[in-house]
Amino acid sequence: MSKNIQLLIYFALVQVTPLLYQAFFGYNEYYIYPSLLSHSLLIIPIATIFLLKNRYTKAFLIIWIAWLYVGELKILTYFAINPYYISMDEGCIIYNIYLIFLSIGMLVHDVNTHVPTLSVEEQAKGRLISHNLGPFEYFLLIFPLIWIIEFVRNVGFIPILSGNDVTDTMYGLNYGYIYNFGFFNCFSAIFLYDRFLNSTTARNKAFWLSMLMLTVLIMSADSKRLYLLVSLLGIFVYDKLMAGALTIDYRTIMILLSGVFLYVILQNIRLGNATESPFERDGFPLGSEFREYIRAVNEYKPGDIAGYDLLGSTIGGFVNSFVLKLMGFDKSELVHKDSAYTFMKLFDNENTLGIRTGLTSELYFAYSFYGLFFITFFGWLISSLSYQLVRVTKKSSMIFLSTIYGLLVLTVFGQSSVTAGCLSVTMYLYGIFAIFSFFSPRQSTTESYLA
Repeated sequence: MSKNIQLLIYFALVQVTPLLYQAFFGYNEYYIYPSLLSHSLLIIPIATIFLLKNRYTKAFLIIWIAWLYVGELKILTYFAINPYYISMDEGCIIYNIYLIFLSIGMLVHDVNTHVPTLSVEEQAKGRLISHNLGPFEYFLLIFPLIWIIEFVRNVGFIPILSGNDVTDTMYGLNYGYIYNFGFFNCFSAIFLYDRFLNSTTARNKAFWLSMLMLTVLIMSADSKRLYLLVSLLGIFVYDKLMAGALTIDYRTIMILLSGVFLYVILQNIRLGNATESPFERDGFPLGSEFREYIRAVNEYKPGDIAGYDLLGSTIGGFVNSFVLKLMGFDKSELVHKDSAYTFMKLFDNENTLGIRTGLTSELYFAYSFYGLFFITFFGWLISSLSYQLVRVTKKSSMIFLSTIYGLLVLTVFGQSSVTAGCLSVTMYLYGIFAIFSFFSPRQSTTESYLA
């Protein structure tokens, strides 16, 4: 089947989706559905997928398009449980306009970039990499244990195992200093997955898989899900890099299902309802961030949200607190100007949890449609990162870049201050790696992996 015919089929499917929603759900409230116009805008991002050469850029854009559908399903299924007014169309149009400019930024970089091709030998042997981690491996191995020991020492218990609703307290506990570097666990998880891949015996594979599962449990101890999702996305990318091709196989399906399952079960556990069906309580178990974004669009315009400062809070999340103090700023005060905190009480004065609504929402409410300039540049950066992924030949770079890719994918529903904070501690980790490399020079070895 030609690409043009495939494009027409996909466009037809996305175009009629609002009609399918109406036929399936049968709500009489017309405002609950997205319009045909909002979905017509998807033709440009979908066409871009067919034009892009880099599969990792394509995957990024597909996930962001899929998030629209996740959000729509969340709203439509939640409406049956709690039928308050929520008009979906305007927010969907804004989101899709941002998607258009994201895809344009990706395409601009992609068409001006040469695609590296694998030789016949590389395709047969798999990806050749330089093993340059050295003693840094041991730091990655032990960090999750150091993190959880310090965590328990300061908190006194593991929130996810308490059996109670911890959502009102999880952001107010004193976790200790090392807790701030919990993002390191994501790098450790990917390294453990590498050990699993390269094990030659069933016993070793079982051991490293068990260690990986333990690390996943450790990073979920506070019942927050960011590190878990970043790790799974990073593992997915790392697996494909090692295999030399981004294809869908059983491991891909297992990683996807694991992510969805753990995301949902962690939400239930931290609410103290591990056995309760999330569908009965919230409808579709994913997409609450998109729903909150739509609610904000319904009731507020750019510039209306008091105290919101996207640039200031992002800088606050990225820059070290000591440096900020020297410059006369308080890190906590800056971070509390981010979307999570300032959106927190928009719909509920008693709410004690931050509300995440995603990068599109943050840019729109901070800068209206001027934010399209940034999202275009962001798309350009994603394409650049994707090409670095397919060109890298060092194991250390693979681990770092895979993790960063996973983190940036999640900006679709994350908050910029947290993303900036994770990028900041990544720089610290890279500095630790550089120190290890400087004091323990060694000849790197080359190995290959065939998926």
